[in-house]
Amino acid sequence: MKKLFIISFLLLAFTTIYAQDADTTLLRKLVEKQVLTQQEADEIILKNQPKEVKSETGLIPQKIREAFNTPYLNFGGYALLMYKYSDVSHIKHDLNPRLVFISMNGKLYNNIGYTVLADFVNPLVHELYGIWSPSNAFNLKIGQMKVPFTIENQFSLTQLETVYNTRSISSLASMADDVMKLQNGRNNGGRDIGINASGSLINMKGYDLLEYGIGVFQGSGISSPEKDNKKDFSAQVILQPIKGFRFGGSVYFGSATYTLDEKIAPAATHTRDRWALSTEYRGNRFYGRAEWLHGNDGGIKKEGLYGTVLYNVVPNKVNVTCKVDYYNKNKDTNAEVIDYTVGANYYFFPQCRVQLNYTYSDYSCQWGARNSNVVYSQLQFLF
Repeated sequence: MKKLFIISFLLLAFTTIYAQDADTTLLRKLVEKQVLTQQEADEIILKNQPKEVKSETGLIPQKIREAFNTPYLNFGGYALLMYKYSDVSHIKHDLNPRLVFISMNGKLYNNIGYTVLADFVNPLVHELYGIWSPSNAFNLKIGQMKVPFTIENQFSLTQLETVYNTRSISSLASMADDVMKLQNGRNNGGRDIGINASGSLINMKGYDLLEYGIGVFQGSGISSPEKDNKKDFSAQVILQPIKGFRFGGSVYFGSATYTLDEKIAPAATHTRDRWALSTEYRGNRFYGRAEWLHGNDGGIKKEGLYGTVLYNVVPNKVNVTCKVDYYNKNKDTNAEVIDYTVGANYYFFPQCRVQLNYTYSDYSCQWGARNSNVVYSQLQFLF
């Protein structure tokens, strides 16, 4: 009985293969006799192939795709693997998984949705919010999210031209070099917990003239309890008078609770205020962005100014970029540093790329650090 089943199965398989080959031969003859064009023949072959779809992550059976992604629940994420060489570090060569973000989002009912974003390398929830979107002009988020401050802070790391954020942004927008890190001991990624209203106004045939964001935040950073019983305020307005060209400003008024040295003084609440002016141009092959930032951390005045440009050598495949960033962490003593960065990005698949950056950092004597040469190489997968 088993032999009969196997023989039947093989006969069916061979018959199917033969039929497909015969169909292909027939179509080829019809093309030769100019009854069909080659494009029409290819379309017929494609329609008769197994039901698989080519998605962003490759050839995946449609039913499996639908089982994991519905309007109510969508899975995604990205992973970054980074190599770093530094001529001033004790460990000069370092290769590590930088992060693995897994995201979940979906719509619960009409215009009510949610987003969850978590890291699996250093397990932590980075985003967790609900959103009400009755129109493009008004969206309301409640939870843990990006703060509306500066243009670069709104970018995902998968969209950033360089491996790391600009030092000026990292120092003044709740990232790795901000005093906010002293409060909860982590890079907050430009995020905080609060309520944020945003939207786009005045459609100009293909683009919106005005974008805004305004919110009240706890000021404690991500996944952290309240520290000083005060709330912070942030707002941003961006104008786009010509398609592709945007400019505007943003402000942040708040406080942070930290100490520079527990042996000298206990933790105290300090002013943490910022403002920024931003401009951006996005063309077919050329992209440019510049931002000027000021900060006040407990009476210490800080300033940052950077400009970055990117040129698409081969659209959607290869681009080159360069950036100059000036940052002064104490204007009273002129503790300055200038970072010069050049880099390239190669996309081997949509949203998947290899990045190569070189940064030379020129420190002033007041900063108290040696000039450095650093090379970064990063592998990015988006799924």
